[in-house]
Amino acid sequence: MKRLLRNSKKAVAGLVLVMMAVCMLSSVAQGSVDRYGSRKKDSKGYYSYTKVSAYDDRGYGYTLKVGAKMAGGGWSHWEGSGIVSVRSVSESFYADAKHSYQIGSGDIVVWTQN
Repeated sequence: MKRLLRNSKKAVAGLVLVMMAVCMLSSVAQGSVDRYGSRKKDSKGYYSYTKVSAYDDRGYGYTLKVGAKMAGGGWSHWEGSGIVSVRSVSESFYADAKHSYQIGSGDIVVWTQN
């Protein structure tokens, strides 16, 4: 009985260690993407500002295409890697600020944040 109890403790401890290792590897492999968007005001009116930082699990910056626009206006884009920011053209009217980013040739992510 003692031997069975001791072996089961070892098995549970081993299972816990394996689960911890799997969880650590899956979170590291994802890399990180942080995004920020806002509506700001200058002397000409309102503009949209977008800033995105994206890195892989080794710390290398992803290739990004970042966009900003005021609703009703046109998109302004900027490309780079790691950290990329862009501001839209100023509009005289108050509207929602739109933001976007694309990593490499992947899907474009668009959101509204004021």
